[in-house]
Amino acid sequence: MTVHQQYMASVRTAIDTVDPTPYFVKYGENVWAAVRGLLDATTAAAAAPVIEKYTGVLAAADVFTASTTFWVMESIRLDLGYGSQVHP
Repeated sequence: MTVHQQYMASVRTAIDTVDPTPYFVKYGENVWAAVRGLLDATTAAAAAPVIEKYTGVLAAADVFTASTTFWVMESIRLDLGYGSQVHP
């Protein structure tokens, strides 16, 4: 349970700390490209510590962690409204 709570906290920290500004500046009026860049960066930030810790310990941790982290992040964002300006 503690490892799960740490993982969820890592995802929340990434949501809170990845700055969206560079993505919206880079893509200008192409908002969806900016959102995609932000989601990719947030996923990478949340997955990196897990990948570092478990590569070589758990099979395919380096291969599947980022995609799993993305869906965990989406659940936190969309189901719980965490980090959103509009809450469910």
